[in-house]
Amino acid sequence: MGTADAGGGILTDLAAEVAALDEAAGDRVRAAVAAFRAPVRVQTAGRAGVGRSTVAAALTAGGVDGAVVEESDAVDVPGAPDPVLDGDVVVYVLVEAVRDADRDAVRNLDPAQALFVLNKADTVGASRVSADAWATATARAAECSDEGGLPALPLIGTLAAAGPSSESGIGAVSAAVADRVARVRAHRGEILLNTLRSQAARSLASRDVLERYLAGDHAVALGAAAARLHLADCIADEPEPPRTAADAGRCADWWRAQLARQPTARRRRAVVDIRRHYVRVGRQLSGSPGT
Repeated sequence: MGTADAGGGILTDLAAEVAALDEAAGDRVRAAVAAFRAPVRVQTAGRAGVGRSTVAAALTAGGVDGAVVEESDAVDVPGAPDPVLDGDVVVYVLVEAVRDADRDAVRNLDPAQALFVLNKADTVGASRVSADAWATATARAAECSDEGGLPALPLIGTLAAAGPSSESGIGAVSAAVADRVARVRAHRGEILLNTLRSQAARSLASRDVLERYLAGDHAVALGAAAARLHLADCIADEPEPPRTAADAGRCADWWRAQLARQPTARRRRAVVDIRRHYVRVGRQLSGSPGT
């Protein structure tokens, strides 16, 4: 279950409807929708020669929906300031090991939104036997994670950029990037919903329109995606995504069972939000009408 489609017309229609009733509220809703829909910036960074461009090309070729890949200037260039690592997601490229300059560059990055890629994994260690080299690169990536404080994955960037394959490691890297992009979208959805709730409270003229949207399936899906940010421990054990109405019912029941186990009101609200979404999904899959 991911964030609801950011490119559909529902939010555009909502902003137009609010603006027709309250111009100032409409401007605020339009701005909030634009921020929510803006492409997620995936930034590749690292020292000169590590393969920032190659990794960027590999990620671009694989494609992450709703994201754009940008390459930063090199870190640790004599006489030049280090680039600002301000991407929504930062992919920091290493070769061989974490250097002091790398450690300094990533010091303030959130591991939930950044990762190391140990590029040129086929050159790590003495063996050139594929299985041995990959095992060595995987172990070295784990060392890099311990030393630099970010999750790390090995990659053969040139192979990934020329034609994605399982031997390059691009599948795991792309999945890790996609997971972080989804987190960014979910967080944006949370901000959007909070803005819309605020406008509903402030704008009497557009309150009914906003509250109708907030009660609908689109907003409920956004709320469920945002709720998952606060329940990472539960997410690991939840049932598979539903394919039938019965599956959705079992998911809703599973989440209802989690409610009494939550230690805070915030986590309980998150469970309620996720369960509500599965109830809606069940109605949709069964063909039953819903709000």
